[in-house]
Amino acid sequence: MGAILDVTEMLKEPAGMAIALVVVVGGYFFVKWVFAEHPDDEK
Repeated sequence: MGAILDVTEMLKEPAGMAIALVVVVGGYFFVKWVFAEHPDDEK
């Protein structure tokens, strides 16, 4: 519970918003990379 409160406090600051945005975008590209089809995969 304490971690959730820390995150919500961080998001109230501009730097915290920027960090959260970087984490979300990084997570999006990581998931996209993991689930991407590889050219050598058999179909």
